[in-house]
Amino acid sequence: MELVGMQELLDEVQKLGDKAKRIENSALRKAGNVVEEAIKSEAPTRTGTLKRSISTSGIRTKDGAKHVLVGPGNKVFYSKFIEYGTVKMKANPFMGRGYEKSKRDAVNTIKYELKRGLGI
Repeated sequence: MELVGMQELLDEVQKLGDKAKRIENSALRKAGNVVEEAIKSEAPTRTGTLKRSISTSGIRTKDGAKHVLVGPGNKVFYSKFIEYGTVKMKANPFMGRGYEKSKRDAVNTIKYELKRGLGI
């Protein structure tokens, strides 16, 4: 997926320093929340524990790129069985569906928040 104009926005963000870091972090958190809500809407609800465990991490950096993680917490170990299935259980890829459903909205949220923060 090619994002037209995203590199120019990121270049502008880099020029602003600390204020840019706050803007960038806020945009990532809000985009993560968009994906989180979409995954929650796709999660199967038997007891509600799985849905309640889905959250967005804090800002992380790997190889110089900032990101957030969205998904169930570690205490809900069975989420991988639901997502991928087992020999005896059909897969129910709720995280994949939620991500696919929300990825365009997440990118648009990042663009909007960066533009708003930069005053563009």
